Amino acid sequence: MGLSSSLHVGRSGLLASQTGIEVTGNNLSNLTTRGYHRQSAALVPSRSHELQRGIFLGQGVQVQQIVRHVDNALEGRLRSSIADQSFSLAKQTLLSQIEAVQNELSDIDLSTRLNEFFNAFSELANTPEDNAVRTVVVQQGATLSTFVRSLQNDLTSQRNQLDAAINNNALAMDDLLTRIAQVNLQIVKSEKGAGGAHGLRDQRDALLTELSNFMDVSINEQPTGSVDVFVGSLPIVLNNESRGVELRKKTVNGALQVDVVIKADGSVLKPTSGKLAAQIIGRDTEVNNAISVLDQFANELIFQVNRIHSQGQSPNGFTSVTGDYRATDPALALNDPNAGLQFTPTHGSFQIHVTQVSTGQRNTSVINIDLDGINPAADTSLNSLAAAINAVPNINAVVTPDDRLEISSVANDFEISFSNDTSGALATLGINTFFSGSSAKDIDVNSVVVSDPGRIAAALGHIPGDNRTALAIAGLRTQGVASLGGFSLTEFWDRHVQDYATRAAQAQEQLDADTIVRENLAAQQQAVSGVNADEEAINLLLYQRAFQGSARFIGVVDEMLETLMGLL
Repeated sequence: MGLSSSLHVGRSGLLASQTGIEVTGNNLSNLTTRGYHRQSAALVPSRSHELQRGIFLGQGVQVQQIVRHVDNALEGRLRSSIADQSFSLAKQTLLSQIEAVQNELSDIDLSTRLNEFFNAFSELANTPEDNAVRTVVVQQGATLSTFVRSLQNDLTSQRNQLDAAINNNALAMDDLLTRIAQVNLQIVKSEKGAGGAHGLRDQRDALLTELSNFMDVSINEQPTGSVDVFVGSLPIVLNNESRGVELRKKTVNGALQVDVVIKADGSVLKPTSGKLAAQIIGRDTEVNNAISVLDQFANELIFQVNRIHSQGQSPNGFTSVTGDYRATDPALALNDPNAGLQFTPTHGSFQIHVTQVSTGQRNTSVINIDLDGINPAADTSLNSLAAAINAVPNINAVVTPDDRLEISSVANDFEISFSNDTSGALATLGINTFFSGSSAKDIDVNSVVVSDPGRIAAALGHIPGDNRTALAIAGLRTQGVASLGGFSLTEFWDRHVQDYATRAAQAQEQLDADTIVRENLAAQQQAVSGVNADEEAINLLLYQRAFQGSARFIGVVDEMLETLMGLL
């Protein structure tokens, strides 16, 4: 090995040190770049030269490869933890928003409005003939109704905003899939199966991490360097082709259903984590449930108050009364779902009283409501009920053109009143009721009562100054309702509020746990792939010294060559 070979050895040292300095500089320049993975130059000795038998002399150093420090298994776990944390955060945010809308444990909440309503009926029971108190009852009923409608509107608005967020996130996810497929193609073209496109791989990993915020995905790398991306077992990226995702809306049993589907074949994605999964699941299990519970509460409030009110008496009877609720088919039994009524009566009866004002004479008739189902053809329909009431002297009953029951006296000297309704038919048809509507969307005080608070039925037994109907309505505050699982209206709503408070607390705890897991995995990932400025500074000094050493070596060899040339 001559001096020329020594120059080659020095040159290899210069080139290796220069490469190491460049790699170190690249690491330092990407110190704050998100998604960047630390690189290092892998140096190996060049093949040795045999000076003589059994004696080998090295020929310098060469750069074997530029290593990208990455633990693919750890990266997969980190992506999974990101999806879990995003799911928990979206769920906790959603539940907090529902709690904020309900605004319980304040002076402006449904519980307060409900108690004020029952308090008004308690006051009416104390002074049942006081018109001022009756006006307060109407006002409190209107305030309660307005608050329920507002609460329902706020929850519906929240669902609409959630639908918009789901749509926007689906669009963002679809864009990410397109970009991942494009980077896949660039990697395949750059690497040609040999690897080394570290910058492109960092870009792709950053896109995959961002994708994990939306859904939990799994990755399968191909020998070409491209990756296939799956949600569950469904592929959403294959090689350099995105299969795309989009939002699909359809109505199922009268309710809007939202799904994220694959554009290529319409397959429905069923993610279990990620914020898009939390929003889709939360829409059905949290927001829709909150709206459903509110509707159930309003429906029972309307029916239970009306059931009691419809059998009570106000100071003056009716000369004409028309039901608030219409039947879509007056020929069907009243409890037939196809009859179109908002409430369901049961087998029983009610009493209708006709009082002649001038004489005070009162005639009572029992109207049977046959809904036992033994002989379906004989079950009471709106038409047959009108016919049965028509048989009562001095009153007429008809089914109006819009399929409501109308009862009127034959002359102004006769007044109509009701009592002892064991069937709930009067409340079902909206006869002598306090509330109108059937859900949180349309609950209101009956316009007849609003225009004349004297129509509030506070009494029973046609006794002036009686308060038993008002007391019964006030008693709904604590009275159990079978259709609410035996809970009173107040207890039912309180349990709902407590349930959501518990869910929100659990969601916060899960978010805290998922955040800790993600932070721990991120720390592990940084230990493997992150850039440490102190370590890189040390590496920079080492490569600098190595470069200086190689340069000095070449200088020595050059001097030797000059000496040798001077001897010639």
